[in-house]
Amino acid sequence: MKTQDGRLYVIAGASRSGKTAWTRKQTVKARRVFAWDPEDQWAQLPGFRKVTKRAELLHAAQQSGPLKVAFVAGGNLAEAFDFWAGCVMYAGRYVGPLDAIAEELADVTTPAKAPGNWGILLRRGLKRGISIWCISQRWSEADKTAVGNASDFVVFRQSSGDDVRYLARKTRIPEAEIEALAPLQFVHMDALTGTIKRGRLSF
Repeated sequence: MKTQDGRLYVIAGASRSGKTAWTRKQTVKARRVFAWDPEDQWAQLPGFRKVTKRAELLHAAQQSGPLKVAFVAGGNLAEAFDFWAGCVMYAGRYVGPLDAIAEELADVTTPAKAPGNWGILLRRGLKRGISIWCISQRWSEADKTAVGNASDFVVFRQSSGDDVRYLARKTRIPEAEIEALAPLQFVHMDALTGTIKRGRLSF
């Protein structure tokens, strides 16, 4: 079955810079959403169902139709994240297109190649109609596969000069553009066309 390819968003910014709020605005009309939610943020939003057990998550991945699930895991976060990514890939491949939101990626990945099911999701998910929203405060500490496969970079205010330089090098957004960002301001670069847009998050 032919589906429209998804997009892979790499979203970067210091704490409370607007990353999650921006992502929420972009996905508010999405029909099927699976969120990796270690901070229990998405689970508190209207329309989302909080899931804490792997069996519940797997069951949700097998359901068709409109569905918004936030997986709030405990225990070994890296293992739980790998399981979440596997469920998302299954749901996108065998059930239907969806949006996958992954928060705090530096906590569950490293600057090396994306591990396990997460790597499979990043490399194969887009052609299955899965759009992936990858969120991290510090991308120098998160996996390089997401950055390498990104179709969009959305950069908010950074907490250090090292982060500014790293993102400028990886995204080709000029350092001066990133350095000048105020709280809630962002730069959005379409990595497929090189187009840069500037914006400010409003509520």
